[in-house]
Amino acid sequence: MSDHSGLIDLGLAGQRGLVAGAGYRRTRAGHGRLTSLRLAEAGVALALVDLDEERLTEIVKEVEGAGGTAVPILADMTVASEAQRAVDEAVAALGGLDLCVNIIGGGKWNKLVDFTDEDWQWSLDNNITNVFYLYRAVARQMIEQGTGGSLVAIASVDGRHSSSFHSAYGVAKAGVISLTWTAAEELGPHGIRVNAVAPGSVGNGNYDQPEDQFGYDGVSPLAAPRAIDIANTILFLSSPLAGRITGQTILVEGGATFKSPWGTTEEALDFLKTF
Repeated sequence: MSDHSGLIDLGLAGQRGLVAGAGYRRTRAGHGRLTSLRLAEAGVALALVDLDEERLTEIVKEVEGAGGTAVPILADMTVASEAQRAVDEAVAALGGLDLCVNIIGGGKWNKLVDFTDEDWQWSLDNNITNVFYLYRAVARQMIEQGTGGSLVAIASVDGRHSSSFHSAYGVAKAGVISLTWTAAEELGPHGIRVNAVAPGSVGNGNYDQPEDQFGYDGVSPLAAPRAIDIANTILFLSSPLAGRITGQTILVEGGATFKSPWGTTEEALDFLKTF
């Protein structure tokens, strides 16, 4: 574990958390892995949930190898009974839950007119239905505990804008944003905060991006987001530093979504000044 001397105290030491979708798929960004490591580093005892036993074993070993506490739970969170079982096992192992993060998601790609019923349903199950199942189970537990808590899910910029060629994904992620608002309103009186993080185009993690170079990416004016940027945002939202933040979806996209739609460049300035 890292030496925290000189760093801001996140107030997470001794907290109990669940991360759904914690395992690392090497063709993906690694949000679950990095989030689990960040939370463990901050002192959170974790129940780590994944559908794949090999991925689950790997992340548990990595968290424990770094000095953290990790309870493995193998479960399919798109099934209501499995989601409830995962929460029950986490509570039994940790003694309760103070925070929960849902990483699970994925897209199916096709034109709207060619999208199959099966791909549509899969997209909803894996991007919004599982969030509902998990939030319902965890919220009931947190309400019973009476000590508040934090829920965070991964949304997407595709839930705020067009989602060309993966329409169901965009619809589902818009659902995550909507569920965030509603859950935040309903659960706020119980001291439970509900937020989401909407990544931009993180791809397979973008680990090779330079730390201190900006403006090189044609999509994001600042720089393209990295998986670690997503994990850091989840860490913040899960912590008491975000103690009065709820119902929010934080876009982590390097500025990609607020750009002018006209594509005006510096090179065009001389011409434009003639008008």
